[in-house]
Amino acid sequence: MSRRFRSVILSPVLLAVLGLPYALAAPELAQAQASPATSKTAQPANQGVAKAAEPGDEYPRPAKPAKAYTIGVVVPMLSNPFFIGQAYGYIDEGEKLGARVILHEAGGYQYLEKQITQMEDLIASKVDAIDLVAINGSGTVPLVERAVAAGIPVVNCNVMTDSDQVVSRIRSDDFMVGRMQADFMARALHGKGNVVMLRGPAGTSWANLRGEGFRKRLAEIAPAVKILGEQYSQNTPADGLRLMEDFMQTYPQIDGVYNGSDMLGIGSAQAIRAAGKAGRIVITATDLQADAEKFMREGVLTASVLQQSVTIGRWCIRASINYLEKRPVPKQLWTPIVLVSKENLNQADFRGVRAPEGWKPPVR
Repeated sequence: MSRRFRSVILSPVLLAVLGLPYALAAPELAQAQASPATSKTAQPANQGVAKAAEPGDEYPRPAKPAKAYTIGVVVPMLSNPFFIGQAYGYIDEGEKLGARVILHEAGGYQYLEKQITQMEDLIASKVDAIDLVAINGSGTVPLVERAVAAGIPVVNCNVMTDSDQVVSRIRSDDFMVGRMQADFMARALHGKGNVVMLRGPAGTSWANLRGEGFRKRLAEIAPAVKILGEQYSQNTPADGLRLMEDFMQTYPQIDGVYNGSDMLGIGSAQAIRAAGKAGRIVITATDLQADAEKFMREGVLTASVLQQSVTIGRWCIRASINYLEKRPVPKQLWTPIVLVSKENLNQADFRGVRAPEGWKPPVR
């Protein structure tokens, strides 16, 4: 029987203050964006901490409240399997806690106006709380302020808003995600070579922080690795394919490719395989959903940082319920991340990462 892969990188643990066995807190977003390298999240903080029996147990499920709350959830898209996993976390956790979850998707990171309309509809419907996955950091500030003014608390999930009025931020440590990719890239390239970067959508916290984490860490540990170019784009395989084809035409020698997500990684892997360079170019990415896993098993995708998408959804619902029940809620919670390559792929635990096969989100 294979052993479940449970290694995680966790943030500082709040014990006495919150009375929770595994509640994880970290500095405010402004600090993380201004100087992520100085954050305590740059080093593991889980030595001696008992591992979770189930994904998400680090931030425990609260008692089921007597009242059935209504929680609105807005996500950028559901064409990305990552967000389907997150949607499953919201819906399944809501059912376990007796909450009604209203799920909206905007259709892509380019549709800020649609997310604004969806938030306005939830505010008008007087939901008890809103879980927001922000399409754009600055563009969602008025939405949060409007909700708070209407007495509706907002929990910020996964992709950050710039508003400081949210109850809590629940996310992966995106700066650390970039650093982990850089560590792997430096080892795989033996400290020298040429790299290109596919960052993701401009204006999103994850594209910014992961890219900066990768850049800064690579400069620290492998200054002989040269970043030839980098591009922002929408988060689709088609964009990854297009950008990688352009990069290969522009630069004759590319040894490694950073991808901010596995949606971009799938596209860049397709381009590299079509060019007959599979296995000759190191490809790192984030998320490792099912399609990306196939490329890893085929030896095209080299490594990926696993985010706990289902866990993010669960924790957002738990934090919302805790706040509505007047319990303490940390200002920031970091979900576990782990780097996976072909060497440890068979031991990876995907229960907190993917929705059950065939599950369909009840989207509006």
